[in-house]
Amino acid sequence: MTEASPTSFAEMLSGIRHDLRTPVGHIIGYSEMIEEELDEDEANTFAQDLQAIQNAGQRILALIDDHFNAAKTSPDQISLHDAQYQLRVQLNHISGYAEMLREEGVDDQNQELVSDLDKIIHAEKVIVSLVEKIDLNEKDSTEKSAKVSGPQTAPSNPAIEESALVGVGGHILVVDDDPVNREMLQRRLARSGYTSSVVASGQEALDTLAKSRADLVLLDLMMPGLSGLETLEILKADQRLRTVPVIMLTAADDMNTMVQCVLQGADDYIFKPFNPVLLNARISACLEKVRLRQNVSKKIRVFISSPGDVIPERKILKEVIGRLNEEFFGSAYIIPILWEEEPLLASDTFQAQIHPPHDTDVYVGILWSRIGSPLPDSILRPDGTRYDSGTAFEFEDALDGFRQNGKPEMLLYRKSGAPSLSLADEAAVLDRLDQIKKLQSYVDRWLIGEDGSYIGAFHMFAEIDEFEAMTEMHLRKVVDKLI
Repeated sequence: MTEASPTSFAEMLSGIRHDLRTPVGHIIGYSEMIEEELDEDEANTFAQDLQAIQNAGQRILALIDDHFNAAKTSPDQISLHDAQYQLRVQLNHISGYAEMLREEGVDDQNQELVSDLDKIIHAEKVIVSLVEKIDLNEKDSTEKSAKVSGPQTAPSNPAIEESALVGVGGHILVVDDDPVNREMLQRRLARSGYTSSVVASGQEALDTLAKSRADLVLLDLMMPGLSGLETLEILKADQRLRTVPVIMLTAADDMNTMVQCVLQGADDYIFKPFNPVLLNARISACLEKVRLRQNVSKKIRVFISSPGDVIPERKILKEVIGRLNEEFFGSAYIIPILWEEEPLLASDTFQAQIHPPHDTDVYVGILWSRIGSPLPDSILRPDGTRYDSGTAFEFEDALDGFRQNGKPEMLLYRKSGAPSLSLADEAAVLDRLDQIKKLQSYVDRWLIGEDGSYIGAFHMFAEIDEFEAMTEMHLRKVVDKLI
């Protein structure tokens, strides 16, 4: 059998270290999370055994570094028999303690505990398989190693609305081909007050970021397809995405590669298995830098006026604003204002509690088939007449502000086409027809002159994609003008 060259031997050892550390990280991570979730009675029963599992995991990491470190340049410098024996001893400790804990979890009908212990037991078996397959004389030893596998799906986490400011909380995109890593990170992030989405590849990450924003990306270095470094290079070359902070994650110990990641624009890096305190500290530090840059950026407040019949358009507009915030990062920060997201109290009216449209920088109105109901007598126009609705109040308040102070800039969009209604609900059909008639009357009054000419501009759209393209183009030009 041909002996591996020094270069390929070093690469093989690096692969062995990476492959072994990944499931060890799963063992330590899940045992820590189990321990953190124990109540006082459970802690008295389980904590000592969980600590024994964690200690065995840490000893395995030390043995991996001792036997397969980068200073070893040939198989003769490694006693594979001793390494395998010492690793098996620690693995037996993990298996024994985990099986005992699992039995108690089954007896207590604690399904969550049993599920996490099953993942620890699975990771232990993966390491046993990897250890048994190590052959230091094979050039492709790491390729012949058992593949680390786990649950095939991470807990779903639908896109969550972006926070107004990051630094405390924030939305994080986790990119890792290992499903167990994705699940552990998502659970860790939730405990630290972050929301998160997970994807399994660099290409999925790019596709996700093209459609929705993230405050930070946790990016695994070693992935099939696009590597973490290749994904990072594409992100940093993109005009809109280049400002999204990235922390690299790796189970390898190649410092030169980490240096390359930093040179390509990574904000930080952390080695797996990660220390949860260190991970949280580095995430907080990255997001704090973003927050500080936002604080020195010009704030542009955008009031979004949108009745209940245009909820999809409202959501799209928020996504557009998120993308523009990435594009204008460091020079402008756009803050969407929607009364629907405010904790409005039942003791007062909507209008008394929302940020007044006239005191914003941009007003965006979206109209289709509803204008709403008249406001109470306590909210009147300067001439003493009642407003037609909350939508009318918002439009007229913004228009009055523009006439007096030159702001806010006003953008108005109208959706064409008729809404879909069930003919079986006669009252709903008649109400909607009445709303459409009132809305058209209001538009005629404010935007169309007596001779039929348009005295105020608005933009028509039929499909939501058309609305998205228009609003992104228009808002970009308005923000450029304001800064």
